[in-house]
Amino acid sequence: MNITKALATVVGTALGFGAAGTAIGVFLGKVAPGFFRQMLPLRDPANFNPRELGIGLGLTNGLGWGLVVGVLLVAIISWKETRLVRKETQDRVKDSVNR
Repeated sequence: MNITKALATVVGTALGFGAAGTAIGVFLGKVAPGFFRQMLPLRDPANFNPRELGIGLGLTNGLGWGLVVGVLLVAIISWKETRLVRKETQDRVKDSVNR
């Protein structure tokens, strides 16, 4: 995996998870606004907008988890590719010694 693919993977997962988190936050703010009231202490309940809170929480959590998942994917794929290259190199060395 080259650096361009790695960065594209991390950015793509972050944006995808961010969009999904935002959608879930908006959905919760619209369908179940009491969820945020129950889960979080509110400083100013009169000016509370559950959709705005859902957007903010969903976006930040989604971006964070997307970054984590993207970095893990890049690490796992890179580890796998290096193991395959090492194995191919060892097999070539064994074949050349056996000739």
